[in-house]
Amino acid sequence: MITEPFDFIAIILAFIGFVVWLEKTYFRKFFSIFPAIVVILFGSMVLYTFGVWELNEGIKEARASLRDNLIPAMLFLMSLTFDFGLLRSLGWRLIALNLGAIASVAVSFIVGYSLMHPLLGSDVGRSFGVMAAGWTGGTQNFVAVKEALNVSDEAMTYTLLMGAFCYSCWLVLILSLEAVQEKCNWLLGTTDLGFENIPNFKNSIPLQVGFDKESLMMTLGLSMFVASLSNNLGFVFASFGLFTPMIWVVILSSCSGIAGSFSPLRNILGIEHISGIMLYIIVALIAAEVSLAALINAPIYIVTGFLILFVHAVILLIIARILRVNILMAGLASIASIGSAPSAAVVGAAYGNGYAQVGIIMALLGSILGTLVGFTVGVILS
Repeated sequence: MITEPFDFIAIILAFIGFVVWLEKTYFRKFFSIFPAIVVILFGSMVLYTFGVWELNEGIKEARASLRDNLIPAMLFLMSLTFDFGLLRSLGWRLIALNLGAIASVAVSFIVGYSLMHPLLGSDVGRSFGVMAAGWTGGTQNFVAVKEALNVSDEAMTYTLLMGAFCYSCWLVLILSLEAVQEKCNWLLGTTDLGFENIPNFKNSIPLQVGFDKESLMMTLGLSMFVASLSNNLGFVFASFGLFTPMIWVVILSSCSGIAGSFSPLRNILGIEHISGIMLYIIVALIAAEVSLAALINAPIYIVTGFLILFVHAVILLIIARILRVNILMAGLASIASIGSAPSAAVVGAAYGNGYAQVGIIMALLGSILGTLVGFTVGVILS
């Protein structure tokens, strides 16, 4: 059993590297359904469940320090690459569909909690707000709201299991929509593809194919500097009594990235790679204190998760019917709201040429609003 902080970080990094290597080398069909980030999440839980490491004070401190400092660095880099101009390319119907999907997730969590909260444990309202942020936005929003609402890892145990398990099942269902799209489109009253106002996304989204040593050092150095600055300023601003330090850290790092996106900084090679690595590490660290043994006590959470997804699906299908958007676009909006940009890209690629790029942009809009949505849900339910 691992008891030293450095050994703990080393095994986490080694595990992440092994999963990413497997994704690119073997089991590509498996990883097309279950992205590496899901495998890393579950894998970290499995390692802890089987006692690979002991969460003593030293490991807890190292884990928290690395996680809390990587979060603003990752948020800065992810915000740095966002292009607001691309949102206009979706057209009003798909933007409305996307916003509707995001709103439906928030409503679904509120409805699910209202119906099931007598059967759930304590502090569930805030943990549902955290999961709502993760579903509508992504892991970075999940982490931001978790820290902002001061939700402990223990309180997130069952909710994390609910989110990961139900999301995986939902992903399989969304992928299967292509086989029944004609019947679903008939029920929705539309057969159009919804691409009237969408340009060639392959030409409008810049693709970074690699990076050099200078770009790597610039990306790492700049992100760490912004993380340090955000952390220090966050405590200063929080001392005035408005928001917690972590909320200020999220705001400052994200705004720094958005401001930088209007400058040549957005063109630094390797930003996606480095921020992706940070995301993997953060996900593994979050799951490193969650034991799968808790599944024995979590059936009601799984039922609640599927109830939330059912309410979300009903609302989204009504919106799709009103907007006359086909079932594949509705499915893409759903997975972009519940999953992440990589998940949306996987589903889009499975649907056909052009969908992957649309899914990525939808997921990016969710990542902008996810923190606000999750925080709002958490406040309402608490």
